[in-house]
Amino acid sequence: MTVGPARTVVALLEKLHTAFSGFNTAFNEGQYVLWLGSGISRDRVKNVAELLTSVVEHLRVNIDIGDDDCEYRTALNEVLRLAALRREELDTLDFSTTFTSWPLRERIVSTLITNYSQVLDVSVGDSNPDDYLVWTALDVPNTYGAPDLVPDVEHYCIAILMLEGLVSSAVTANWDGLLEKALAELTPAFESRVRVAVKPDDFRNAGPSIEIIKFHGCAVRARDNQGEYRQLLVARESQISRWTEQPENRSMRKHLEVLYTDRLTLMLGLSAQDANLHTVFAGAIQDLARPWPASPPPVVLSEEQLEAYHRNLLKITYGSSYQGNAAAIAQSALLGAYGKPTLLALVLASLTEKLSFWVQPEVQETWGDAAVQQLQDDLRSLRDLVAIHADPAHPEAVESEERLGHQRAFAARIVDVVNLALAVFRTGQIPAPRSGRYEPLSARPAAQAVLDPDFPARQFGRLGVALSLVGRGLASGQWSASTGDSSLPQDGVLCLATSERNTRVFFVKDSAALTQLEVDGSFDAGDPDVLIVMADEEPPVQTRSPRGRFGRGGKPGAGRFSVASGVAGTASPDELYEAFKLAGGL
Repeated sequence: MTVGPARTVVALLEKLHTAFSGFNTAFNEGQYVLWLGSGISRDRVKNVAELLTSVVEHLRVNIDIGDDDCEYRTALNEVLRLAALRREELDTLDFSTTFTSWPLRERIVSTLITNYSQVLDVSVGDSNPDDYLVWTALDVPNTYGAPDLVPDVEHYCIAILMLEGLVSSAVTANWDGLLEKALAELTPAFESRVRVAVKPDDFRNAGPSIEIIKFHGCAVRARDNQGEYRQLLVARESQISRWTEQPENRSMRKHLEVLYTDRLTLMLGLSAQDANLHTVFAGAIQDLARPWPASPPPVVLSEEQLEAYHRNLLKITYGSSYQGNAAAIAQSALLGAYGKPTLLALVLASLTEKLSFWVQPEVQETWGDAAVQQLQDDLRSLRDLVAIHADPAHPEAVESEERLGHQRAFAARIVDVVNLALAVFRTGQIPAPRSGRYEPLSARPAAQAVLDPDFPARQFGRLGVALSLVGRGLASGQWSASTGDSSLPQDGVLCLATSERNTRVFFVKDSAALTQLEVDGSFDAGDPDVLIVMADEEPPVQTRSPRGRFGRGGKPGAGRFSVASGVAGTASPDELYEAFKLAGGL
């Protein structure tokens, strides 16, 4: 069966619910390790083609035209031979003009991409160090280690998934520090929560719950400490071919092998074509090849199509089971989407699945399995309606830069809205405007979070119920919705709009959070266009829900809706929905 690529978040969510439901379930249990490559940073740092262009141009501009034996000329000729040009084609090249003006430039670059590690291994005379093309021509400190580089959608989404406790390990071949920067922006506890392993000694820091393993080195550390970390930048063919056999890499190799053997793998932006990775994967499954059929899939590739090196990876992984099952294995592994839609979909799906998990024990005993399923379906409907806004209305009709800007703005909205909603829900306090911090639902997968006696699982289950009611109204056209903004706290966490009114909604966990919200003046208790949704029951003296928009003496005031009281006092989700509408005047 041939399936087209999923280029929107909505399309990928559909895949996660159908063909890749097993993967989705296991991912939300925290079973997958992320293996990351340059594809996740391609819109923030130079891609391989641009880097190779820089190398050729660096060599060209440094040629001494009057010296036939110039070391830069010799090195450039060696690079061009790797492009498989014929002698007569080489003779047509004009070293006095910029590389970008050469008629054969595109062909040269496209051929060199598959030989990039050999290009970077070319020596430039005896006086320059072996890594001259990497460190100087590519300008690693200012290309990959620049302090002003800004994380992209992929880095923020991965950071969110890590803070939600769904990804504990990320293995990356990338030199940049964009994932670390995203995490540092989202959480003030970066140093205590995140271990970045570049050298074997780094694995001895056993405290943090999140680890980033940079097995090809780190440009940020090399920029700050060239003497210790420059030599750890791996890119040249001679380094890659010897990497797995060098004693100083033994600890790193063993760690990677254990992760590949014992955990499931999601690859994002990683071609997995380097020889040292193949050796790691082959060593990992030497005594424990993956069986087929397998569910959830041991390897999932966030790609639109499989290349030869992906198929080789699957062949290594499944061993003797690959023969005769190659097509089915490929279908199980190919997600059909690149990093941005994949990760945005996983963030939306994971938040929804956590709330869905906590909804079940909250209402199952009262209303039964059918009611649980109805509420969970309404939650997923809300998720899908939100996902529509992750891409432009007609993504195929807009330029890539416009689509990229739209996705970045959507990711930033996720961070701000979730932080706002959960700060208000937990404490009743409005967070600092546009702080860039992220407040996770839980720091562990849903089933593990409830094992903590202090975790408010019931209140989060009720929040899920309330949001499912919002989703039902949206899907049925009862109202439209817009999200709040931490810089405009008076607008609420959500605004539900009907033909008659715009209702600003605040969700709070309990009476303590509600009191704090009132004390801070975040809403006007006399405003009929405000709805307070409380997870717990209100104290008897304050009980007002479910009821209409008018309080004591017939005077208008803010609506109150207690999810706990509503579930206890109604016979079904349908009745609860009607009570919610009444309380909000919707």
